[in-house]
Amino acid sequence: MLEENSFLFGSNPCLTRQTNRIMNFNHHFAAFIIAISFSFSSQAQLLDLYTSLDSAEATMPLLKQENLLNEALSNKLKEYNRNYLPSLTANGQISYQSDAPELDVPIPGFTGLELPNVQYRASIDIAQPIFDAGISRALKISETAQSEASLKSLEVSKSAYKKQVALLYFQMLLVNDQISIISKSIDLMRERLKTVESAVENGVAQENDLLKLKSEILKLENKMDELTAAKMSGMEILGILTGINTTDRTLEKPEIQGSIDYSTSGNPTLQLLTTQQGSIMANESLLKAQRMPKVSAFGQVGLGAPNPFNFFEKDLSTYYIAGLRASWNIWDWGETSLKRKNLEINKQMVVEQQNQKKLEVESNLRTIKHQGDKYAKALERDEEILTMKSQIRKNASTQLDQGVITPAEYLDEVLAEQVAELNKSVNEISLYQNQIILQFETGTIK
Repeated sequence: MLEENSFLFGSNPCLTRQTNRIMNFNHHFAAFIIAISFSFSSQAQLLDLYTSLDSAEATMPLLKQENLLNEALSNKLKEYNRNYLPSLTANGQISYQSDAPELDVPIPGFTGLELPNVQYRASIDIAQPIFDAGISRALKISETAQSEASLKSLEVSKSAYKKQVALLYFQMLLVNDQISIISKSIDLMRERLKTVESAVENGVAQENDLLKLKSEILKLENKMDELTAAKMSGMEILGILTGINTTDRTLEKPEIQGSIDYSTSGNPTLQLLTTQQGSIMANESLLKAQRMPKVSAFGQVGLGAPNPFNFFEKDLSTYYIAGLRASWNIWDWGETSLKRKNLEINKQMVVEQQNQKKLEVESNLRTIKHQGDKYAKALERDEEILTMKSQIRKNASTQLDQGVITPAEYLDEVLAEQVAELNKSVNEISLYQNQIILQFETGTIK
C-alpha cells in the first residue's frame, strides 16, 4: 500500500505539493490551537481588582442583612396596609355579682324587675376605619425612610470592607514587584559570581570583593524569604475576604484613569446622613397625623342573659348595635410640641454632622488629588532614572569583565538599579491605590 501511495505521489507532483500544503496547514492549525489554549489558561490565572471587590461584596455576611432589611420592610408595609381593613373581635363574659338591682313598683299588671346574680354575655365587635388622618400612610413613609437609612448604613460598612480588600490587593501588588525586582538582582549577582571567583583566583580581585558579593546575595535571599512568606499570608487573607481561591493566581495591575470626578455627592457617609434627615422629616409628618381627628364605624352583635340593652329580657336573647365613632386628642399637655422640638434638634445634629463630614471629604479629596499628581510626576522621573540606571549597570557589567572596575563597584550599580526599580514600583502602585481610594471617597465604587 505504501508503495502504491509512493507511486501515485511520485507520478503526480501537483498532488504531492497539495498534500504537503494540507499537512503544513494541519501542523500550523494545531500549533495555533495549542497557543490559544495556553493563552486562555494563562488568562484564567489572572485576578483583577474589580473581580476581587465584586466577589468580596457577594460573599460578605452583611449582604444577608440587606435581604433581611428588605424583607422586614415589606412585612411592615403589609402590616400598615391592613390598618384599612375591618377588625373583628370575639368577646365572652360570665359573671356573678353579690347584689343585683330590683325594681318593685305597685302598678297593676307590672310584676317588677329583678336581675339575676349570674349573667352571661358573648359578642362579636367589628370596627372599620373610615378616616385615620393619614396615620397609616405616614407610618409607611416613616418605616420606608428608616429602612433606607439602615440600607445606607449597610452600604457604608460594605464600602469600608471593600476598601480593606483593595488596600490588601495593592499591598500584594507591591510585594509581587519587590519579589520580582530582588529576584532579578540576585540573578545578576549570581551571573557575575563566577567572574569574580575567577578574578580572585588569578589575583586580579581581592577576596573581600567576593565575600561582599556573596553576603549581599544572602541578604537578598533572606529578603526574598520574608517577602515570599508575606505574599503567602496576604494572598491567603485575600482569598478569605473575597471567597476566591487565590492559590497560583497572579494579581493584575489596574489601568490608570485619565479624568476623575471629584464630586462629594456620592460619598456613602454623606448619603447616609442625607437619608437620616429624610427619616426625621417622616417622623414629623407622623406626629402631625397623630393629632388629627379620626372617624371609624363600629358594630356589635351578641347574645346575653339578661339582654344588656333590655333588662326586662332576663332570658338568653340576641342584641346588636351599630354606629359611627369620632375621636380627637385636642389637648396632650404639649407632648407633641416637645416631640417636634426633639426631632428638630436631632435634625440639626444630623445637619451639623453632614457639614463636618463634607468638610472632611473635601479635604481628603484635595489631599488625594495632590498626592496623585505627586505620584504621576515622580513616576515620569522614575522611568528616566531607571533607564539610565539600567544602562549604567550594563556598562558596569562590561567594565567588570574588562577589569576596569572592581566587583564592589559593580555591586553598587546593581543595587542602585534595584533601588530605582523599587522606587518606580512604589510610586506606580501608590498611584493606582490613590485613584481607587479616590473612587471610594466619591462613591464611584460602593
